[in-house]
Amino acid sequence: MNILLLTQYYPPEPGSASMRISEISQYLATQGHDVTVVTGFPNYPQGKIYKGYKIKILQKEKVSGVNIIRVPLYPTPYRRSFKHRMLNHISFMLTAIYGGLLSQKPDVIYFYSPPLFLGFTAWVLKKFYRVPTVVEINDLWPHAPIALGIIKNKIVIRLAEAFERFVYKKTDHLFFYSNTHRQTIVNKGISQKKTEIHPLWVDTEHFKESSKGISKRVREEYGLGNKFVVMYAGVIGLAQGLDVVIEAAGRLRDNPEILFVLIGDGAEKAKLMEKVETERLSNVLFIPFQPVKEIPKFLSAADVLLAHLAPAPHRLGTIPAKVLAYMSMGKLLLVAAYGETADLVKRSGAGIVVEPGDPEALAEGVLSLYRNENRDAMGKAGREYALEHFDKKKLLGELERRLVEIGRKEAYGD
Repeated sequence: MNILLLTQYYPPEPGSASMRISEISQYLATQGHDVTVVTGFPNYPQGKIYKGYKIKILQKEKVSGVNIIRVPLYPTPYRRSFKHRMLNHISFMLTAIYGGLLSQKPDVIYFYSPPLFLGFTAWVLKKFYRVPTVVEINDLWPHAPIALGIIKNKIVIRLAEAFERFVYKKTDHLFFYSNTHRQTIVNKGISQKKTEIHPLWVDTEHFKESSKGISKRVREEYGLGNKFVVMYAGVIGLAQGLDVVIEAAGRLRDNPEILFVLIGDGAEKAKLMEKVETERLSNVLFIPFQPVKEIPKFLSAADVLLAHLAPAPHRLGTIPAKVLAYMSMGKLLLVAAYGETADLVKRSGAGIVVEPGDPEALAEGVLSLYRNENRDAMGKAGREYALEHFDKKKLLGELERRLVEIGRKEAYGD
């Protein structure tokens, strides 16, 4: 079967969107499908084109059996700017159309949201190829930018919501991992028959604890010593709200045995580093972005793995991919979040949940785990839960079967 995937983010870019679509595409290719990915030139999260790449009208490559078509887009480091973000998303929405037209005729078109703008791209390609479309909805747009204050103009909000309805009505199948997100869209008048739940997954073979020797070398190389390490790994952006972590570190500055480690890059990193320097915090360490293949050895060197989601109603259904990776590592979790993320951590017994946006609660959570003698058992429970419910091979197999079923139906136009 020929499958066309549309995604603005793809390796070597980091993040859950990039990782998830690359895993889907590579798995489908190993199963004998002809897979094409239309994506942009890598620039996320810093908004600068990666070394080894240069924006061109078109670039084709084949990686791990996947045909990759890269098309130009407007890269920007100003991710807080509504204007620049719109230029970034809309430019790719348009160039991805001709990228899709240069691929071979697909049996199904699959796109990732956010950004939801790819719904327009998929609709145009659907009209041309007369094949079904599927969207994987990992976050709700425009709910997020409205809640974050990125979109404030009432006219723009109405236009954004109208565009949202257009995409969901014109897309044939809506895949959610979150029941909360699914119900939100159904409540907006979208037929529940079009919606399906497809859980997130994690590569439990990749995200597992490294040997003690490897963990020891990481600790030695980065000066972690025998400290109690609370580690965050991932994008350092607005949605993560990691300023709260720095404030919590300030409250624990007099405990020399506790160290906060933040791994990654993003729009908020420079601001956080400046805050650490201004407040002269010696208990916070920043480690540069690391490739996915290297992340497990760093996570293995931690005592606690940290996730924080800035509190907002639109995030009640959000489950960060890093939380599943943390669980798969068999390490203790400290999660500051509401909604489905909090429910998952509590249900699995993988760690503790504290109030998001509250540095005092986060600091108390760190101290409670520091004093907890049952840490190993909690970490083991998380690993077992991940193996049972989120194993990558099992869930990708189920997704493949569904896409084949959709693609084999009679092709049609809108």
